Amino acid sequence: MDETTLTGKHVLGLILAGGTSQRLGGGDKSLRPLGEHSILHLVSSRLKPQLKHIVLSANSDPLFFENFGYPVINDGTWHHSGPLAGILAGCRHAKQLGCSHIMSVAADTPFFPPDLLQRLFQAKQQTNAEIIFARSDTGTHPTFALWPTTIAASLENWLTTSKRRSIRAFADNHSISYAVFDGVDSTSGLDPFFNINTRNELMLARSAWQIHNTDSYKQRDS
Repeated sequence: MDETTLTGKHVLGLILAGGTSQRLGGGDKSLRPLGEHSILHLVSSRLKPQLKHIVLSANSDPLFFENFGYPVINDGTWHHSGPLAGILAGCRHAKQLGCSHIMSVAADTPFFPPDLLQRLFQAKQQTNAEIIFARSDTGTHPTFALWPTTIAASLENWLTTSKRRSIRAFADNHSISYAVFDGVDSTSGLDPFFNINTRNELMLARSAWQIHNTDSYKQRDS
């Protein structure tokens, strides 16, 4: 496909929710409450307007996620291999749908940019790199990326022959570019790629969300 004609209908949105959440006491952290909903609800709400196709990568019982209405795929052979396994499964699923790319997002990062896909597209068109990562003031965020489905063979070979499960280590074998996001998320005041791994981070996200919504109501009522 000509990269200049790439649109949202050619991209599968992949929500990576396959972690064990050990630092939060186990379970599916994306289902923990944040505001009136769950972390995953906020993630999917930001992703849905950007893409036609969305799938959830998770290794838990799919029934836990049935209220979201998205297909659930697991890591299969590569269980416990980290997000790279989810990306591989996402590439395979995308090919079945006729998608040429996937856009991965993390299920524990509820404030990511609502124009993520557009900005990743722009970086892709400007550089024609194979993999486009998101980058903010706090650094690079490898779980937020645009991937061609043609990378599946290389990724499967990596998982088979290497013990390293780092996204960056794998990506270093391919051409990489970055979509840069400056500033903070307007709905939370946090870095747009702030992710929730610990109880303290969950408390911070809840506090930031509550403060923003309280301020928004005050502005509407004034």
